[in-house]
Amino acid sequence: MINSFGQFILFIVTISILGYGFWLAYEPWFKLAAFFETELPNPPEIFFEQRSFILAATRMKGCVNVGVVEQKLYLSHTSPLSNFIKPLLIDLDAITKIDFLDSAPLFNRAYQLYIGKPNITTLILSQELIERLEEEYGEPIFSNKLGELR
Repeated sequence: MINSFGQFILFIVTISILGYGFWLAYEPWFKLAAFFETELPNPPEIFFEQRSFILAATRMKGCVNVGVVEQKLYLSHTSPLSNFIKPLLIDLDAITKIDFLDSAPLFNRAYQLYIGKPNITTLILSQELIERLEEEYGEPIFSNKLGELR
């Protein structure tokens, strides 16, 4: 049987492992937040809830809101962690390169966006989501950039 000191050590090790795992998974988000954190009280009018995307190597399945407002990409987290993970408002001019992907881990067809110069991180959004964002926004904001940056 484990004594109380052993239980304490086990607790500390478990919390440390979980904290480190959280930090690794959300490090790209925190890097983006250093440049693009926003205090928008409400999401923009044009946004889609509980979407999936890949940020760097982290798959975020069904836990983010994605939208567009004033030529900026809006991202927010939808979980109890949203108090720690602040929303982002990424200026489309900060997207330095866009690649079309015939297949990606979460999607059949997707776009990989390179953010920042020098590159801060990459973001992979499904082709379907990009098309819906452009349709709702009324402007081919990502498609136009694809042609410019290739």
